[in-house]
Amino acid sequence: MGLFDKCKPLIGVVHLPPLPGSYGYRRRPFPFPRGPRYSIDEIVEYAVNEAKKYHASGFDAVIVENFGDKPYKQTVGQAEAAAMARVVAEVVKSVPIPVGVNVLRNSPYTALVVAHVSGASFIRVNSLCETRYAVEGIITPSMHQLAEAARELDVYDDILTGKIEVIADINVKHSYPVHAQGTDYNLVVKDCIERSGIPLAGMIITSPSTGVAPDVKYVEDMSNIIRSHHVPVIIGSGVKPENIARYWRLVDGFIVGTSVKLGEMTENVVQMERAQRLAQLVKRYREVWPCSSR
Repeated sequence: MGLFDKCKPLIGVVHLPPLPGSYGYRRRPFPFPRGPRYSIDEIVEYAVNEAKKYHASGFDAVIVENFGDKPYKQTVGQAEAAAMARVVAEVVKSVPIPVGVNVLRNSPYTALVVAHVSGASFIRVNSLCETRYAVEGIITPSMHQLAEAARELDVYDDILTGKIEVIADINVKHSYPVHAQGTDYNLVVKDCIERSGIPLAGMIITSPSTGVAPDVKYVEDMSNIIRSHHVPVIIGSGVKPENIARYWRLVDGFIVGTSVKLGEMTENVVQMERAQRLAQLVKRYREVWPCSSR
């Protein structure tokens, strides 16, 4: 089942607590529930429960992310990779919808390995083809890492046929281009699509920060650029029941987390009422503005 088998797929983010191997694993940080750190079994239970909430609410897919592993490493270690593989595998078994993997800060090699061994359907790459400033350091293009993983695992055909889909950020949040040329998104998008060596199932646009809605004009401009290359566009931050209508005609999918969490705090659990409300709006908009009339 591909991400875009559904009109305007709604993808829920499972934000994990700190994983074994991460700096925060020693203790359970606020606002995750206070107390001793999560064991790996508790992390699995947490992730499965969150994924089931998204599915029960009517979401079309979920993506599992090591959000609690702050400060993020440029490339995760073996412990975090092993933990992600176990968690994602259990999530895949628990819900009948596509499951994705995002390994922060920018570890597509690990993400593809985890997807392959767990049975996940897609991965997200934060910086596939851009050099960016971030608090974690200078993030460099990761297309070579992804290509190396595809070669070692012999899964390039899986990517070509859509068994494992790759979606990639452009101008990813919490980072900044290292030079002015990095804001020429006509060129950045064109180069990313044509030179990464990996067929992209979609490209993600965000605001500068998690949970913040992107400027509508920015979304429109970026969508026009990306769609001109026949690649679907996904919004990856700030979408909520109160604003999804303004983006509906401009993009082809939505990644949502913070706005459907308790108190709209990213680390909190999914609040079913808000998740259901958003999923019901998407269902209604599909009837009013179907993809065939886009």
